[in-house]
Amino acid sequence: MRIHVASVGVLAPGLTGLAEARRAMAGEAAILPAAFTVPAAQCLPAAERRRASTASRLAIATAEQAIGAAALPASAMAMVFAAAESAPDITHQLCEVLAGTREVSPTVFHNSVHNAPLGYLSIAVGAKGSGTSVCRGEWTFAAALVLAALEAASTERPVLLVCYDSPFPPALAAAWPVVCPTAISLVLTPARDERTLATCSLSIGPEAPADDWPAWIPADWRANASARGFMALAAWAGPGRARVRIPYAPGSSLEIRCDG
Repeated sequence: MRIHVASVGVLAPGLTGLAEARRAMAGEAAILPAAFTVPAAQCLPAAERRRASTASRLAIATAEQAIGAAALPASAMAMVFAAAESAPDITHQLCEVLAGTREVSPTVFHNSVHNAPLGYLSIAVGAKGSGTSVCRGEWTFAAALVLAALEAASTERPVLLVCYDSPFPPALAAAWPVVCPTAISLVLTPARDERTLATCSLSIGPEAPADDWPAWIPADWRANASARGFMALAAWAGPGRARVRIPYAPGSSLEIRCDG
């Protein structure tokens, strides 16, 4: 299966876009620990920006990078949003409710659903195509990429893919150690054109070695499903480009090979 990448968005501490990610991949700059404030989601009305969860704001801000770089109308895109846990801070609050230690407002509860970020963005941009939310643990990015590629090929329309992770509160971080916010977004198109950043082939193969983690990505991002998307960047935006393998399922990996 082939994919055509029209644009990429990247957000994480020390990474505010694709240009910085390229410098890090090339060894020209290191990703240094830094305070990180999620950019405001420009497409949302002010009231919705205030109500949206941190995860929703992170996902939408990253999506806006890819949408802007693709120069395609967001309203015409199908959408695939993916996260191993969409809103850990709200999940923590709901656990406190079950423990009888607090109450949660209706607004917070509204943001607890996994497809809240997708809903916010699709409504804001007037997208009426299909929208899918994916959750598959450490294999989330690979599963979402395959789904988005199939969607673009079968419907012959551009697809926005967004994968994101926001930090887990201490109690939950013991089980899933996501300590930094990271997010990646892609616009995939059904055919190559003048906007195409790269064309790649996807195939399923054996599991990648456990130590197959790029030196340029901080080690404490290993638990972030979206950081697997950062690994995939090397296939379409890295120096010289490369074959990349990311976890797809127990015992198997998704191989991404750049064709041009």
